[in-house]
Amino acid sequence: MTSRSVLPILLISIFAINCSKDNPVAPPPSSGIGAVYVLNEGNFQRGNATLSLLLPDSARVYTEVFSASNGRGLGDTGNSLTEHDGRLYIVVNGSNRIEVVDVKTAKLVKTITCPAGASPRHIVFDAAGTGYISNLYTNSVSVYDDASNTITAEIPVGQNPEQLLVANGRLFVTNSGFGNGRSVSVIDLATKTVSGTLAVGDNPAAIAATGDSAAVVLCTGAYNDFNDPLDDTPGKLFFISTKSARVTDSLPLGGHPQRIALDGTTTLYTVQPGGIQKVDLASKAVTDAFISGAFYSVAFDAARRQLYVTDALDYVQPGKLLVYSRAGMKTAEYAVGIIPGAMVVVR
Repeated sequence: MTSRSVLPILLISIFAINCSKDNPVAPPPSSGIGAVYVLNEGNFQRGNATLSLLLPDSARVYTEVFSASNGRGLGDTGNSLTEHDGRLYIVVNGSNRIEVVDVKTAKLVKTITCPAGASPRHIVFDAAGTGYISNLYTNSVSVYDDASNTITAEIPVGQNPEQLLVANGRLFVTNSGFGNGRSVSVIDLATKTVSGTLAVGDNPAAIAATGDSAAVVLCTGAYNDFNDPLDDTPGKLFFISTKSARVTDSLPLGGHPQRIALDGTTTLYTVQPGGIQKVDLASKAVTDAFISGAFYSVAFDAARRQLYVTDALDYVQPGKLLVYSRAGMKTAEYAVGIIPGAMVVVR
């Protein structure tokens, strides 16, 4: 992309940030395929989590679309987003619930009330439509029946489970242990019981499929003594076969990587303290600071072949959503909410 072609996009983006009529609260009647939802975590125990919406083709951002569509706030500490069957499942960790909205309008469909003290983190669905919710404080995965909107069972797993992946008749659960965990629980979906445990690195925090029978687990590493940076353990990427439920390889990443975004099945992006790190999954070549900066989250838009990156700034004022080309060039920037984290590109 030439500098001449980038300039108009940047001008549109700057205008969108500084002109209130181009940064409206009310969402459009139908956001459509390719819209980007951003879950802004908000401040812990402040109840100020929000949901923002970017329409990339028109370069318009709609802030606080949940409250605008439903007449109330989202709740305390938004943690993750999952798109399923035309709906967006918004996990509101601190409020111990999951808000389910229509993916086109952000209108509330229903609320999933999680077990007392569970602290939900992530929800996924299997091919039959059964949901699975990881519970940070109860060390369990809830089995959720979407039709009746009820929790039907609890499956004990490792300590402080985070992200989930359904693959090959199994559910893979990353057990973070609040930074001290080193395992992935494997649940047989037919029996709803743990069939095995995979040993990985310190603090497994994220997992994603890289093919029909393959996945990667991102281990953030342990901080140990916060006063002694040399006492840390570095981040690593673990490759697993979802068909055999075994670890097949690992790759040191260094630092303390957070979150995963995949460019198809060949390239992985993660957030490091110095910027966005890029990993070629075939050659296992690692590019540190592919995009330099202090970022909080990353996502990939497969249709537009571009990256979305968030910057939480000072964690008090509204953060930013930035758009980068696959070559690492910034093409747009938008204001969103406080601590912008999880993102979903509507399929």
